[in-house]
This record gives sequence, C-alpha cells and structure tokens, in this order.
Amino acid sequence: MKLHVLIGDTHHELLVERKAGGLAVTIEGETHQIDIGTLKDGAAYSLLIDDRSVDVGVEEKGDRLELLVGGTRYSTEVLGEREWLARSIQAEQGAGDATVRAVMTGIVNEMRVAPGDQVQPGQVLFILEAMKMENEVKAELAGTVLSVAVEAGATVNQGDAVIEIEPVES
Repeated sequence: MKLHVLIGDTHHELLVERKAGGLAVTIEGETHQIDIGTLKDGAAYSLLIDDRSVDVGVEEKGDRLELLVGGTRYSTEVLGEREWLARSIQAEQGAGDATVRAVMTGIVNEMRVAPGDQVQPGQVLFILEAMKMENEVKAELAGTVLSVAVEAGATVNQGDAVIEIEPVES
C-alpha cells in the first residue's frame, strides 16, 4: 500500500507491505523492517525499527496526527494514494484558482456552501464520492462564493466547474 505523509511542507512517499509478522516500509529507496507494539490503545506505540526501539505518542487533531517521538512533536497528515492524487489534481489547476473543479468523476454527496457564502483556504466546499470513497474538495483561496453549478446528488466529471469564487482583494 502506498501512503503519502506530510510533515509540515515536506512530502514523504511510503510503500508499506506486511512481511514476517511486521511491516516492510520503503521510504526514499530504503526499506526498513518495523514491528509495532501497542502501549496505550491508539495513543502510544512501541516501534522496533531495524532492531532499534522507538516509542511514539499519537494524538488525533482533526485531519492531522500529532506524533511525539523522542521529546519532539511532529504535526503530520497521512494520505492514501487516492487522496494524494485528488489533492495533486487540485494543485495542478493553479494555486488560488477561483474556479473549483471536480477532482475526479463522481457524485456530489454534500454541498457545504451556497452563493454569497464567505470561504477561507482549506475550507471544505463539497464532498465528492468516487468509487465508494468520499473526497473533501476544499477552497484554495479566500473569497465569496459567486455560483454553485450543481446540487447534492449530481454526477460530475473530472474537471467540471462546480463552484465559482470571487477572491478577496489583498
């Protein structure tokens, strides 16, 4: 399974495979054997990474995971391949694009904004379901929603314009 881990602005691509009672994790061309023990369910783990012991505290904060490793806190986000691709498609359309497009073909499950609403970067605008997975489509810029081209339940194709935003003048 391929995972994408964001630590601050740094992106790491991981390939994770089950091997010999643990995990084989490949990052930056190097493969590491990892065995995981639970210290406190969902909050603390003991990792054995290539025969080196590391304790990790984990705290969920919204979409992010706060990891405490060796006294240092790391704010991370872990994305599956589909989530990473959807985010990449949005980024390719241009940072701060006033036209919000469908990141893939799917059904708009929920529309969270209406014309006249104020939006901020990172705010979820609508939920797009594709292949039984829900994808949050977020605003890239601050502004006012000018128009919404579809309603909840509508099918959209990748690249279809869904929302127009009038950017806030800076």
